[in-house]
Amino acid sequence: MTNRNPRGLRAALLFAATALTPLVVPTLVLAQDASQADEVEEIVVTGQREAQRAAIAVKRAEFEVMDVVSADDIGKLPDHNTAGALRRIPGVSIMEDQGEPRWPILRGLGSTYNRTTIDGAIVGSVDDSARTVPMDIVPSVMAGRLEVIKTVTPENDGNAIGGVINVTTRSAFDRSDAFLDAIASYGMYERSGDVRNDEPSYRAAFAAGRRFGANEEWGVVVGASHEQLDYDIAQVEAAAPSVREYTSAGAPVNSGAPTGNDIQVPTQVRLFWYNNTKQRSGVNGKLEWRPTDAFRWEVTGLWARMEDDEERIEYRIEPIGNVSNQTATTGTFAQGRNTIHVNQPITQREIAMARTGFAWDVNDRWALDGDLVHSRAELETPNTSIEFRGQGASFGFNYDTSDFFPIFTQANQAFVRDPANYNLVQQREDLLNTEEGTTQARLNLAFDDGGAERNLKLKFGGLYRATERDYAATRTTYTARSGFIYTLAPVVGEAPTELIQGRYLLSPRIDVKKAADFFETNRANFNAVVSNTNGDYEVTEDVGAGYAQGSYRLGDWTLLAGVRYERTDVESSALRNGTTPVSNSGGYDSWMPSVHVRWDVREDIVMRAAWSNTIGRPDFGSLSATESVSFADAVPTVSRGNPGLKPRESEGFDLSFEYYPDGGLVSVAVFRKSIENEIFTLTSNQRLDVGRGVEDVLVSTPRNAESATINGLEVAVQKELNFLPAPFDGLGVSANATLLQTEFTFLTAAGRREASLFQQPDHTLNAAIWYQKGPLEARVSYNYIGGFLETINDSIPNADQYWKGRHLYDASISWRLGNGVTIFAEGQNLNDAGRREVTGPGRTYLQESAEYGRTFWLGVSASF
Repeated sequence: MTNRNPRGLRAALLFAATALTPLVVPTLVLAQDASQADEVEEIVVTGQREAQRAAIAVKRAEFEVMDVVSADDIGKLPDHNTAGALRRIPGVSIMEDQGEPRWPILRGLGSTYNRTTIDGAIVGSVDDSARTVPMDIVPSVMAGRLEVIKTVTPENDGNAIGGVINVTTRSAFDRSDAFLDAIASYGMYERSGDVRNDEPSYRAAFAAGRRFGANEEWGVVVGASHEQLDYDIAQVEAAAPSVREYTSAGAPVNSGAPTGNDIQVPTQVRLFWYNNTKQRSGVNGKLEWRPTDAFRWEVTGLWARMEDDEERIEYRIEPIGNVSNQTATTGTFAQGRNTIHVNQPITQREIAMARTGFAWDVNDRWALDGDLVHSRAELETPNTSIEFRGQGASFGFNYDTSDFFPIFTQANQAFVRDPANYNLVQQREDLLNTEEGTTQARLNLAFDDGGAERNLKLKFGGLYRATERDYAATRTTYTARSGFIYTLAPVVGEAPTELIQGRYLLSPRIDVKKAADFFETNRANFNAVVSNTNGDYEVTEDVGAGYAQGSYRLGDWTLLAGVRYERTDVESSALRNGTTPVSNSGGYDSWMPSVHVRWDVREDIVMRAAWSNTIGRPDFGSLSATESVSFADAVPTVSRGNPGLKPRESEGFDLSFEYYPDGGLVSVAVFRKSIENEIFTLTSNQRLDVGRGVEDVLVSTPRNAESATINGLEVAVQKELNFLPAPFDGLGVSANATLLQTEFTFLTAAGRREASLFQQPDHTLNAAIWYQKGPLEARVSYNYIGGFLETINDSIPNADQYWKGRHLYDASISWRLGNGVTIFAEGQNLNDAGRREVTGPGRTYLQESAEYGRTFWLGVSASF
């Protein structure tokens, strides 16, 4: 594996080198072809009336199907990262993690198969396996605009089945004068400080720019942001499989087994309490030179970092052996097992990007542009996990499933709450590192005949991209030596007093600091085994691409057609079972033709149609012939790679209608994607020995499905209500909805199955009503993400897991004081919506339920 330099130093050097580049070489920016800015739905944040008008103007002018969120007035939306802002766009849903939006899903496809770029430049992935960029690492205040391209043309990267997400940073040429935008706010979480940390939540950011030089041909922008969040999450769940049945003799069998009695009994009750302290920081800079209208160049650099210091405490009750005295909702287990567990991962993600490019109008008809990009992404996660257990007749219990939240009642509460009755199973120290480096070069040549009535445009180009992904993980496992009794008693800590869901008490709890001190004092009494987790790998991927496209405008009609070719070569090396070297290599060719049509029916009506072909490359970790073991939860998880994975291949059809009444927009779009070799993760439950004796283990493996289809409808409305009498003429509304019908067919151990598309909600809805009058501006917004299939079980269909739909209400209000200063207040998740996952027959049984609480922010912004 590659040697790693200190992360912070390398990022600082990369950023410094970027800033100095214009002193060494000409640095030029890649011009966007007019056809690349297509169908844009722009929600500008500099006052909602201006926002509506700018949105409509951009959407109307562009050629491709593109939607945009603009953030010219740093951070006015109640979204503190770019993923939160993206969920306002039709056809975009967001996968959350720990209550925060993180991974965008475009038109039915997860973030790993959507291309993410910054200023059009490739960005490395900060994930241990996937090709995804979790969008929460880039605060929304760093973006000048967020673009979502849904129907890619041949000049766009082909690895974009869902689309392309592009973060456009600010330019000094966006404004005629120098500017300084700044924001500072203080946050209050309803759930915070109940167990461990109680840090303040705040954010601060600025962006400044100006033009200079004799003719103001130079421009510079710098920006920085820092944010800290501290919050708690209370959660109850049952690990997969979450329910099981029993035979007539009381013996356990899988849910749905022929010998079962059709009475679903939870396999366990797991109580969690998360405390998260997150910090996000970022800096970015851009230097531009535009000596003439025909020539421009720039150098840009960006560095962003997120650290999530998490403590995840767990209290788990599970049955041992057979059930007795069973009714439809009750029963007794003579023996049980209680587990007291803690994980304390510190997840550190970092991205750095440097780009230099140019755009040159050679003459009235020919133009040349290109760029060179280097991007690095790193993930490091040290994790301490400690586990104590107690079991036997003293831990037996009665259960009651008459409510959605099952109750396990242990008769001897004093015994099960006594920390002296729990013995150490093990203590682990894990360290995971991934690093991805990508270098890419692009060059484009464009021709425009400049005709007034008949306009012909041609464009040709190519790129070369080299990517290397390294993954390494080590583990040290400590167990008590024979004769040394280590119970929970000396390291017990203060537990949460709040009852989870009003009924569950999570106590006792491990105090990590006490456990660390106890370990250091008694180090000689522990056995240590050092190993890797059998998952180390290296993957290198080289992509060469070329394309040709041409557009022709005749009157009210414009036709664009072309083809893109990409050659992909992949090599991987890994350690199987921690000791056996395994290498694989291969490659494939991808031809991706497309046709796009725009018809300006009349001045206020536009219709568009597209036929496109794209691909989705498998995740890097999925391609390696490796196996990794995770003990992040009490139930181990084994992840196995699959070097035989094929890339997804998608054929898409799009048709849209747009009507532009005065001060408004109504749009309707329908689309269909047919996908071959759809990729999904299959989970099975197996009895394996992964280092601590034979036990239940979740084994996940990526597979290719037989086929998948997505049929979708998007509807959007924006309207200023300026026809109303004063003072109601300051009102405005916007709403959009996406309806999907998805299905895919795949093979499992239980036979061929059909289901809705993996991790894709069938319904998403966004709506907002806003008011702007004088210095007052207010907004109430609503977001709904429908339920979806999250996890597929290989052998037990009843163990599939589903997310329930979730409704969110946010609000913000601001008052301009004058002199560019504004005070504001924001409220997030005002309806106190949690996350609920279900499983079992009819999707009616608890798998997981998490509570996040409301969040409130007070702040001040300034623009000069």
